[in-house]
Amino acid sequence: MKKLIIPLIFFLLIIFNQNLFSQPSLITIAEAREDLNMDFIPDRLGDTVRVRGVVISPNYQTSNRSYYIWDNTAGITTFISGLGSPTLALGDEVEIVGFIDHFNGLTEISPLTDTDIVVLSTGNPIPDPQVLTLEQYLNNAEAYESELIGFVNLTKVSGTWPGAGSSATLKVSDGIDSVDLRIDSDTDIDGQPEPAWPQDIIGLGGQFDNSAPYDGGYQILPRYYATDFLPPGTIPVELISFTATVNPFGEAVLNWVTATEINNRGFEIERKSLNGRFAIIGFIEGYGTTSEEKTYSYVDQSVNPGIYVYRLKQIDFNGQFEYSEAIELEISPPLIFDLEQNYPNPFNPSTKISYSVPKSGYVSLKVYNALGQEVAALVNGIKEAGNHKIDFNASNLNSGIYFYKLEAGDFTQVKKMTLIK
Repeated sequence: MKKLIIPLIFFLLIIFNQNLFSQPSLITIAEAREDLNMDFIPDRLGDTVRVRGVVISPNYQTSNRSYYIWDNTAGITTFISGLGSPTLALGDEVEIVGFIDHFNGLTEISPLTDTDIVVLSTGNPIPDPQVLTLEQYLNNAEAYESELIGFVNLTKVSGTWPGAGSSATLKVSDGIDSVDLRIDSDTDIDGQPEPAWPQDIIGLGGQFDNSAPYDGGYQILPRYYATDFLPPGTIPVELISFTATVNPFGEAVLNWVTATEINNRGFEIERKSLNGRFAIIGFIEGYGTTSEEKTYSYVDQSVNPGIYVYRLKQIDFNGQFEYSEAIELEISPPLIFDLEQNYPNPFNPSTKISYSVPKSGYVSLKVYNALGQEVAALVNGIKEAGNHKIDFNASNLNSGIYFYKLEAGDFTQVKKMTLIK
């Protein structure tokens, strides 16, 4: 009997370990839905993945479950047959193990079983919509699929507002472009009074295209009558511009302008390398609520030569937030060794000294008095190629003329500065 029990236990352990390690690794929704070959079909079609996200929609099915979730990187539609899976609420954070599917152009994740969608927490903040023009949306609709988007001053140009229990596809326009507005009977919108046009409209980026190459049929899917149809001008077109440039010191300078602000706590500045992930590098306080144009600037001093991507995360006082479009900036390595004039000059008691090295190597930067005596060693070690800046505090020195000397390889340069107390 023991001879039978031991192999049986061993077999069960093997099965248990296989199940334990068969769970896919957690990935972002952006990774789950990526389409690197740009054929309008997700690269992971049919693959089993594990993602987490916050619910940003009602259920769009009567006899099934279909929600939209979002995780700061992208949004995706969920679909599972029947009503055995959990009923989800706006703001629920969920984890889903499912396979990637593609239905009429829309990328979906389908949980493997009813128990493969798990609620992790409730009451999480919902992102503010990304405010776009119809041109911006239609030029890059795949990037906004299953994400919250908002449009200002849209007018219905065709279609009939749906009665109770009916779905309808209307055509709306901003006077230049037009798009389908899909009102689903599983929302609370059908049967409501038709709003007076024009309207500011919030919805999800959707698609219904049943033939290859699945590059059309883009829609806006409003979720709720009370929150997604608003009087014109309710949605603030906050961000007028967002630019990035390189200053003479090799630093990234970000500038952005808002036209209006409502309940704006401020902006997180996020940066990533070309193939990396976004990380927070700074925060700039906002102006709360204002109808005046406001200008912002941020200098990223911690960059080396390379290509970087920046975006802003605008955060309201209630925790809601939205992202700007991402912008790309290339920091080129210096072509020559160079030592800049300190600034300010004259100074009291601190000044900045900038220098450039076109290749990695040993660097020495020292300060001397008028007698040629060394009074400070600012740099003494290996430095990467690029533009560098260092603060020099002369609070312990007397007023007078000082010299600072850069040595790197065969390069030597000396400049003069004046301390006035």
